[in-house]
Amino acid sequence: MSRHHVAIAFSMFMVACGGATPRIAPNTTDESIAVRVRTALLNDPVVHASEINVAAQNGVVVLRGQVHGQSEANAAIAVARRIDGVRDVQSELQTNR
Repeated sequence: MSRHHVAIAFSMFMVACGGATPRIAPNTTDESIAVRVRTALLNDPVVHASEINVAAQNGVVVLRGQVHGQSEANAAIAVARRIDGVRDVQSELQTNR
């Protein structure tokens, strides 16, 4: 098989596999998990994240602070659970309503 044929076969293989760039897993240190959860909470339209503290240890996220009702607490927990690297979420959120 010529080099040209090998290059074409390799290109076809990479296209079939979804592209030439491998997906890199996000950094999963506790600090990076906490930062990603905090960022997601700040960007969520339902959660008022200004009064929520986020900590992580061994992939377990702890949410502490005040929220405006149980629906906001549930939303914050759901946001945290969606983050890669989060093994569990513990809520110490308190509702002020």
